[in-house]
Amino acid sequence: MTVASIGDMARQFTSLRDGNTIKSELFELAESLSSGKVADLTKNLNGETARFSGVQYSLTQLDGYLQVASETEQTLGNIQIILGKVDNTRAATTESLLLVNESSTSAQVDEAARASQSSFQEMVIALNTKVADRALMSGNGVNTTPLAAAETMLADLQTAIGGSLDPATIISTVDTWFNDPAGGFAVNGYQGDTGDPMERRVTEEKSVTIDARADDPAVRQVLQGAALAALADTLPGLNREAKVELLTTAASQLYGSASGLVAVQARIGFAEDSVVRAQTESSAQQTTLRQITNDLSLADPFETASRLQAQQTQLETFFSLTARLSQLSLLRYI
Repeated sequence: MTVASIGDMARQFTSLRDGNTIKSELFELAESLSSGKVADLTKNLNGETARFSGVQYSLTQLDGYLQVASETEQTLGNIQIILGKVDNTRAATTESLLLVNESSTSAQVDEAARASQSSFQEMVIALNTKVADRALMSGNGVNTTPLAAAETMLADLQTAIGGSLDPATIISTVDTWFNDPAGGFAVNGYQGDTGDPMERRVTEEKSVTIDARADDPAVRQVLQGAALAALADTLPGLNREAKVELLTTAASQLYGSASGLVAVQARIGFAEDSVVRAQTESSAQQTTLRQITNDLSLADPFETASRLQAQQTQLETFFSLTARLSQLSLLRYI
């Protein structure tokens, strides 16, 4: 009978390979026990990793949506702050102008007009607010300052009015300047984007619209009232009676513009609520998917410890046998 055998060098190689295999498995089990996760996920799932990959992909998508939602929430919050500043200035200016009447002194009228010019500037500065160098009230034109400077708009209005000192003509000219879609404010006032409103996708199925811009009709109405009052201070040659008429008309316009501004704030508030609900939904999905990931990748500590002990015993046995085999010799045998 033929006996197959292997040489000493081959036996040494085989022994080395077997020892490395045992040590590799031992190290993997030790790593799994210390980290709590399986060291070789593919091996643990018997090569069926499609589900795990799908879960990981969904988690990556959710991370992206949550990032967009967080940025959108901040943008909406900052827009609310801007609109709040404009409304507070509007309310304070209205309250001041409502005190002006036919019995007001020239000094009182002039002071109200000067204060109105400052109010118009404050509104424009607020609407031109940028965060991280991005304009918030320019629609999609985030790199463009939404409004021209207050002084520029007042100068253009003064040019449109010409030398007229008639309050009715001035009021009509200001109204045309702010509401003409082909000129005035549309050309020399608002500088931002005029296309479709911004859309932000905050979940796979939900998008949020950010449609508050500095050219919104409600915002324009506030600016119109404030600009009319400011012109009572900047237009030369106006008498006290003309100034009073401009200021009282401006007070009425500013008072009437409150509801429109509140409606814009309400739209932004609704969008904020949608974003918060989207974040809650995405966070809940993340929690579920992470639990699935853990279930697929976590190592059972008791099973791992048992396997680790078995591998340790196997390695010790291997070393013991290797040591004994290395001591064998023909001389000792005979």
